[in-house]
Amino acid sequence: MPQTKPQTLRLPAELTIYTASQCRAAMLDWLAGQPVDGLCPVDGAAVDQIDGAGVQLLVSLAKALGSRQRALRLVDASGPLQAACASLGVADLLAERPNGDPSVDAERT
Repeated sequence: MPQTKPQTLRLPAELTIYTASQCRAAMLDWLAGQPVDGLCPVDGAAVDQIDGAGVQLLVSLAKALGSRQRALRLVDASGPLQAACASLGVADLLAERPNGDPSVDAERT
């Protein structure tokens, strides 16, 4: 049974193509235990290595949460994580949405 209070997903130090499969499995387990709506916190403080595959995992997680009327709330993003998201043009996708609404930016282009 899903919990009523969201648990924080703590991202690993390495979020790269070499760890993508393992990270994906952990993300899916975490996703299954999240509440049915609202913000789901993801702690990015430990990330010191990230590549396109790591960013793609986060984007995929954000979209999976959005399709379930939930939103990813990235907290304590490390410098490398912020830089990777910005350089790949997804910093807005990973930003916190007002009131946990994943559709707030849907009309922005």
